[in-house]
Amino acid sequence: MADRADRRNPCRRRTAIAGLLALVPVVAVLLLAGPAAAASRAPAPAGVTSVAFSPDGTLLACGYGDGTVRLWDMATGQVHGPVLQAGPGGGVTGVAFSPDGQLVAAGDANGTIRLWDPATGGPAGVLRAGSGVTGVAFSPDGSLLASAGADGSVRLWDVATARQSRVLAAGGGVTGVAFSPDGQLLAAGYADGMARLWDVTASRAVNVLVAGGPVTGVAFSPDGQRLAVGSTAGLVGLWDPVTGDPVAILRAGGPVTGVAFSRDGTLLASAGADGTVRLWDGTTGQPSGSPLQAGSGVNGVAFGPGGRLASADANGAVKLWTTVAGGAGHSVRDWLIGIGAVLAIILAAAAITITTREIWRSGSHPGRTLWTSC
Repeated sequence: MADRADRRNPCRRRTAIAGLLALVPVVAVLLLAGPAAAASRAPAPAGVTSVAFSPDGTLLACGYGDGTVRLWDMATGQVHGPVLQAGPGGGVTGVAFSPDGQLVAAGDANGTIRLWDPATGGPAGVLRAGSGVTGVAFSPDGSLLASAGADGSVRLWDVATARQSRVLAAGGGVTGVAFSPDGQLLAAGYADGMARLWDVTASRAVNVLVAGGPVTGVAFSPDGQRLAVGSTAGLVGLWDPVTGDPVAILRAGGPVTGVAFSRDGTLLASAGADGTVRLWDGTTGQPSGSPLQAGSGVNGVAFGPGGRLASADANGAVKLWTTVAGGAGHSVRDWLIGIGAVLAIILAAAAITITTREIWRSGSHPGRTLWTSC
């Protein structure tokens, strides 16, 4: 009878959950508060389109469909600095930090790339690509910025002068770009189902990979030995970028919207239009644990230090996960929910895993309360 009553009474269930959490040795709750966050509590009209961690992991940049970029302070859970305007009139399509963390770049659907100083939010440059930008990436030494263009061009920009250096054209819309760790190769995904590897110095294509469907994301492993290519065909291809040979073909069960390697290269994450994030062994491509239920369609993923993983939600939420090795794979430990509510629960006891069903979104005071009021 008590169990049945608990099922009917969500408040009692929440009390039980709160009691369980009290037994955990370390529980940290980060709540979004203060005037800096108040202006960003309403969901963005077209959701979160892209995410990127700063090199030191202290900031998370989120691009939104309303043409804004918000920098989240991971220590306080508050918006860092002003809301950055990348538009207006064009949704943000890609965000990236420079390797030294001194710049953050955002491309938009109107063909503009804007640079800011993340410390102050001050503008640091505007680049005009001439057509819709679908992705941006800094070279490992920070001297170049690559932009993917809907017109089929990959543009390389000199960061110091904010001028276009050269254009790599291959036809067909470009959907994403990524530099190899040594900066010698640039991978570009195309809507025609191809991924091309460009020699950055010679400005020529050195390999063409067949992805099986329109490419939606490309990413190099930290050691440069693997290139991951995601596609709308529901496939993630792992390739040897030097030889162009396939290493593994991963079946994600639905259209893939983005891919990212963990910073130690042990994990590969793929974002799915079905609302899942799948984790794979970064070397073999074997599945690692069960798919993570991230909500509605996921637009992108990014890894930060310590295995922290961010997923961008089409409904305007960002979820932050910590992947912990061991057992059956990797389990969810940390959460960052909503653009109006930041909640991180850090569990020290390895035997306890918190799932989405145990986290309640506050309806009356977003970002200030842990449980919905009874």
